[in-house]
Amino acid sequence: MRWPPPDWVRFSSLRARLTLWNTALVLLMTVSSLLTARFVARATLYDDADAELRAGAEEVVLALGDLYPDIDAVVAQIRRLARSHEQRGWFVHFLTEDGRTVWKSDHCPNEVAQFKPTNLDKPENIVQLGPYRYVRLRIAEPGHPTYHVRVGTYTTGLDEKLTSLVRQLSLAGGFLLLLTPLIGWWLARRATRPVAEILHTADQLRPTRLGDRLPARGTRDELDRLSSTINRLLDQVAGHVDRQRQFVADAAHELRSPLAAMQSALEVATSRDRTADSYRKTIDDALQECRHLARLTNDLLLLAEGESDASATNLGEVDVAAIVRQASEMFAGVAEEHGIRLEARADGAIRVRGDARQLQQLCSNLLDNAVRFTPSGGRVSIGLAADRGTGRALLTVEDSGCGIDAELLPRVFDRFFQADAARDRSDPNRGGGLGLAICKAIVERHGGTIGVESRRNAGTTFSVRLPLA
Repeated sequence: MRWPPPDWVRFSSLRARLTLWNTALVLLMTVSSLLTARFVARATLYDDADAELRAGAEEVVLALGDLYPDIDAVVAQIRRLARSHEQRGWFVHFLTEDGRTVWKSDHCPNEVAQFKPTNLDKPENIVQLGPYRYVRLRIAEPGHPTYHVRVGTYTTGLDEKLTSLVRQLSLAGGFLLLLTPLIGWWLARRATRPVAEILHTADQLRPTRLGDRLPARGTRDELDRLSSTINRLLDQVAGHVDRQRQFVADAAHELRSPLAAMQSALEVATSRDRTADSYRKTIDDALQECRHLARLTNDLLLLAEGESDASATNLGEVDVAAIVRQASEMFAGVAEEHGIRLEARADGAIRVRGDARQLQQLCSNLLDNAVRFTPSGGRVSIGLAADRGTGRALLTVEDSGCGIDAELLPRVFDRFFQADAARDRSDPNRGGGLGLAICKAIVERHGGTIGVESRRNAGTTFSVRLPLA
């Protein structure tokens, strides 16, 4: 046999264990059945023999009642009874109350004839004396002397019948035990064949082939549900990997542009001698790109933190109303500088379970987004209300800005997506396209939902629902 042996030979394999368990179970059932059958058969044989012996003793009782006081006639009747059952190995012993033998058959063993029981006052008892078994009846008729009659037989014949039955059952059980491992192995092989197919396919899965899936047979059994569950997990993993690949590509693209701009400006500045004003302008341009890179890097870190499972361990009860008021006060100066009216509605205390720093980032991102895309003379409002019926807090940020085209709304939460893709790179307030993606990651981390409604040149409304504490 080759080493290591194949899986079905190893005791650690499911197929081998199923075969062993099946064989052990059949062995246990066979032995239990043999013991039960022997016990039941012995009880049945001995009960039938006792019933026949009791019937023979009753015949003696009837003969004594009919023929007494003619004891000779009684003895003659008993003799006929004994002869008629000689073929069955019966013996009869007729004796008085004090144990004196009146008559006994030729086949009556001396052990039985000489045996003196101590419970002769009982009307009946059954005695097993070595290989002999007999029924004793006490005959006490009014006006008659008391007699006892013993009608018995050899139990050797009963034991031989029992031994023959057990031998036949043992042969059948042994034949069954020989077949059990083969049948068990065949059944285990059929039962584990889908598992083997799943293992074979799973062994072929590679990170470079994210489209491979486990086979589904359409039987809707546990193994089919296992394959479906693993396939759903593989779908999620494939989607996650694709998003990460796209994210890395987009991040590289976003980082490459300001780096290329700085490199180009610095190469031009160092190509020949220039005036101080020219150098100052080049340094200012590079500094602006550095600031953009710093904001972009910070946004990437915030996005990674919002999507990290570790951030869920710092959740506590947070007063969102206080965060909303604080964020509105922080953006009040910026809004006034741009000629925008900022309104805040957050009365009382509304508590949710979350991370205060991340919720502050959520409100800041939404307000910053609203202020940047609202022209002078416009309006931005942030409101917070508690819906006790649904057990959620509703945060809304509404602006009267330029709005978003309907076909672009499904993409506003994508990473690096910008509705105004033609925005001038020299704009110091331009974003990195990660603000709303960060908002979505924070909201989902807190078990909430975020949505957007917008019309071109009619403003935009973001709605955030978070579970109340």
